[in-house]
Amino acid sequence: MFKFRLEPLIKIRGNELKECQAELAKAYEAQRKVEEYLRGIERELEEGATAARSLMQPGQAVNVDYLLGFRRQEMFLRANQNAAMEHLQKIGVEIERCRTAVVEANKELKIVEKLKEKRYEQYLEKEKKAETKIMDEIAGNRRK
Repeated sequence: MFKFRLEPLIKIRGNELKECQAELAKAYEAQRKVEEYLRGIERELEEGATAARSLMQPGQAVNVDYLLGFRRQEMFLRANQNAAMEHLQKIGVEIERCRTAVVEANKELKIVEKLKEKRYEQYLEKEKKAETKIMDEIAGNRRK
C-alpha cells in the first residue's frame, strides 16, 4: 500500500493556500467597499453642484448661506475622497502582496503534489516489477 511521507506537508501547504486566498478575498472586498464609498461621494458632489447651479439662475437672489454651506460640505467631501483614494492605493498594494502570496503558496503545493505523483508512479513501477517477478517464479515452478 502506498504511503507518502510528506502527506502532512501537503495539508499544511493546502491550508497556507486557503489562508492566502481568504486574505486576498478580504482585500478585494475592502477595495469594493472603498470604491462604493467613493462613488457615493461623487454622487453627493454632483447633486450638491446641481443644486447650487439651480440656485444661481439669472434674476434670482443668491442664497449666500446655502452656497457657503455647500462649499464647506464640498471641502469635507473632497478631504474624505482624498483619504479614501489613499486607502484604496494601500489596498491595491495589499492585493498585490496577497496575489503574490497565493501564487507562491500554490507553487509550493504543486511541487509537493508533483513529488507525490512521482513517488506514486515509482511505487506502481516497483509493485509491477515485484508482481512480474512472482509470476516468473510461478511460471518457472510449473515448468519443473
